[in-house]
Amino acid sequence: MTEIRDKMIGVNKDPFIESKSASSTAIAAILLLGIVFSIFSVVHLGYYPEWKADEEHSRVANVWEDMTELKSQIDRTTLLLISDPNSSAPKITRNIPLHIGSWQMPLIGTMTSRGVVSVNTNRCKMTITPKNGNETVINCGTIAYHSNNKYYVDQTFKYENGALILAQKEQSVMKLYPSIRVSEVSSGNYSFLINAVEVQGLEDTLSSNSDSSFYLKDCAFDTLYDGNVDSFVLTIDTEHPDAWETYFNEMLTGAGLEKNEDYALKLTENDSLSFSFPEDGSTNRLSRLYVGKTAVNAELVNGLS
Repeated sequence: MTEIRDKMIGVNKDPFIESKSASSTAIAAILLLGIVFSIFSVVHLGYYPEWKADEEHSRVANVWEDMTELKSQIDRTTLLLISDPNSSAPKITRNIPLHIGSWQMPLIGTMTSRGVVSVNTNRCKMTITPKNGNETVINCGTIAYHSNNKYYVDQTFKYENGALILAQKEQSVMKLYPSIRVSEVSSGNYSFLINAVEVQGLEDTLSSNSDSSFYLKDCAFDTLYDGNVDSFVLTIDTEHPDAWETYFNEMLTGAGLEKNEDYALKLTENDSLSFSFPEDGSTNRLSRLYVGKTAVNAELVNGLS
């Protein structure tokens, strides 16, 4: 009976021991998975947003450099055409890369931000009306980039009429200036030189998370007006009148002119900006008004070339 009892106890022991070992392995695996998921959660919730914000900030900084290069290329071409009208500049083409691509973080992040680039999808028109002269209308066109960030604040970079504007939410500021100059040629006599930029080409939009480029061609320069006139009115129809208003005020104040005494600067009913010089009663005079225009054809290319 004892042997039988011992055998029965022995038979019952082995499965019990094996069961405890299997349970320990399962519990250890669950704890390990819990630790791994905890680490991923901490990284994803605590560090991933900061990493993505830094990555999106770096990307918009790269795009800003590309947009400044775009403006620089058009400015240099304009100077070449003005200095040498018979140059081969109209035959010159330029490919301006736009580094809007974003990278993915392995395992913890697969979301990529898509930027939107466009040509001539926003309004920008400049109208110049000399006193007792013909009205000059320039459809300036635009080249723009808008970020679709998930963590870093969205920004819009827009090139219009030779200016490069940064727009953020409801505010905008002109970071690089157009070729509009005012100078005092003699005491109380001022000269206005306006070199407008007209971006030609079909309206186009590209939304992508990979790099693209702008193809510039068919550059040309023409003088539209050059003469002595008593006064003139300049109107800019733009989506960023506040940026242009700040620019004009700074430029004219720097030239020694006073608002509402020497010149008028105001927003019209359709949010266009209207500038006129000189004001009635001003002791300053307009001695020369010059208006030139650089025309350039811009095309969007999907990918770097």
